[in-house]
Amino acid sequence: REKPRTFAVLVRKKSQIPYIQSALTAADIPSEVLGLGGLIHVPEVADIVAILKVINSPDAGGALMRHLTGPRINLGPRDIAALGRFSRSRAKSEGSDNRTLVQNIIEGNPLVADNDDQIVGSLIDALDEIESADAKLFSPAGYSRLVQFSADLRRLRTRASGSITDLILEIERYLSLEAEVMLREEGIHGRRHLDRFLDEASKFARSGGSLNGFIQWLDVASDEEGGLKAGAPEVDARVVQILTIHMSKGAEWDVVAIPGLTEGTFPSKSSKSPENWVFNERFIPFALRSDAHVVPQLNLSQISTNSEANKALGEYKDKCASYRYSEEIRLGYVAVTRAKTHLFCSASYWGEGVKPLAPSILYRNVEEVALRSGRVIDELEAPDKDARNPQEDLEISQIWPRDPLGVNREKFNEGVARVRSAQFIDLNTLNGDDVVNSWREDAQAIIKESTEFRNVGSLIPRPVRMSPSAIIAMKKDPESFARNVRRPMPRARDEYSSRGTAFHLWVEKHLSGNSIFDDEDFDLLQPIEEDRTLEELKSKWLTSEWADRAAYAVEVPFETVIAGTLVRGRIDAIYKTEQGFEVVDWKTGASVLDEDSAIQLALYRLAWAKLADVPVEAVSAAFHYVPTGQTDRRSNLMSEAELIQLLS
Repeated sequence: REKPRTFAVLVRKKSQIPYIQSALTAADIPSEVLGLGGLIHVPEVADIVAILKVINSPDAGGALMRHLTGPRINLGPRDIAALGRFSRSRAKSEGSDNRTLVQNIIEGNPLVADNDDQIVGSLIDALDEIESADAKLFSPAGYSRLVQFSADLRRLRTRASGSITDLILEIERYLSLEAEVMLREEGIHGRRHLDRFLDEASKFARSGGSLNGFIQWLDVASDEEGGLKAGAPEVDARVVQILTIHMSKGAEWDVVAIPGLTEGTFPSKSSKSPENWVFNERFIPFALRSDAHVVPQLNLSQISTNSEANKALGEYKDKCASYRYSEEIRLGYVAVTRAKTHLFCSASYWGEGVKPLAPSILYRNVEEVALRSGRVIDELEAPDKDARNPQEDLEISQIWPRDPLGVNREKFNEGVARVRSAQFIDLNTLNGDDVVNSWREDAQAIIKESTEFRNVGSLIPRPVRMSPSAIIAMKKDPESFARNVRRPMPRARDEYSSRGTAFHLWVEKHLSGNSIFDDEDFDLLQPIEEDRTLEELKSKWLTSEWADRAAYAVEVPFETVIAGTLVRGRIDAIYKTEQGFEVVDWKTGASVLDEDSAIQLALYRLAWAKLADVPVEAVSAAFHYVPTGQTDRRSNLMSEAELIQLLS
């Protein structure tokens, strides 16, 4: 069988990546963005980064607006304006209670013109108090969404002090991203960008980095074209891979495309050139670099006057520019030599500016070689030097709030209406022309496939990442679990899950004794209606055997690999015992769980044994049913070998 071809698009600037990926997606061509700098521009990853910034800083208004106007909340202009007015009124109210700069401005300070800027306030802080806003100023749907988002944001913040990867997974679940990407692209390969981002976050977390440091690192990755170098990329024949030329070093593809070979784009004319360290204090002097013997050096030892110094600096600036240009040409050589059999290079006379762009020397060099070898080249007639962009006067308009379905909305609504109005029919009685008969045959094939799926068993690949609850679901009902993997659907949050989350946060605070959250932080995690059951759970737990015992650790995140499957979870509490340790999981229900559910305890026991570097036999495990006060210690938990067999 013929070996699959590999494809790559190499770009000089990461700003090119979103356009290329969007075009490939529109053409139903699966693509993959490699490298963190380009990865953070992928829509699903950009959504996660936006929420991370909102959680980390009250000043991340731009990131907040991305989410508020996105498909999940989808606020309109009226509600955005109302939120802004509430934020400003809140800032004015807080500022009037002190004698700070704002008070001076109000009393006639000459900076009164800047008053509005001083008291605009934080939209993120305003969201925390959205329930105190006048609901009549918002649309009913908009106000309801903001209140819910405020509660969701508080819940996500409770994870901010823990593992970065755990926080990202929580955000994934909140945004239902896994279901979105899995439905967009069949199979586990659909979440490749999310997995790559998680891997990068995990590497950063293992080095001891904080959430704030991680966000700053992402900003650097976004800004710096040649920064954050990585090893040679892993070539994947299943997708078209998009990456920067810097990252492509060491790899080869059968077919390589290099777009944007215009002057200023490639070779690049960057204003942040590290080769000009004299005028850019962000970069170290060349004499201190490991390649000092290659790069141009500045010598002022024989300079005695200012004019001589200015002349020497000017000449050195030209040398640095020349060196950078030669580096760009060498980078072009790297790009074209990544192709094994086919190379496609392109340039456009028109970009986003008014004046025409000129094909770069790199394009002309490739063109010359192609002409000598008899390759076909399509070249449009060059515009006049004085010509202006034909799209200069084109008015670009958009409808806002943006409809996530866009031009497909009408077709989608028509499809929904047809399904709702459809009548059940017997396929065997359906006869018609060739088109109708093909529909009948397709429907019968789908029904047959579904029947075989139920009778024969799942042929769906098991996910490479699983939670303990997913493993239990797979053990209890493999067919149902496989169908959910194949067609994942987001789970709705109900009052019980909200109550359980609030209770676990309360226990964590009680046991650790140093939580930064107050009781009102947990209130917003509950349903809008008063939930007396939560108070009952608190009282019941305070009378249990665990309330007065000192916990060794609480809310411990873990990830461990079992039979090639990465298992991630969080242990509620760990206590020291005479034999070693005991892991405990709080259950807010009263029903005693079955043997399959005890797989959770087996996984917790194994994970903690690895984290604490103790034998598994030294770790016991128990469920504690809070409503009844019963502690359910299991003695016949699955061993590591049995867990490996389960996941093999």
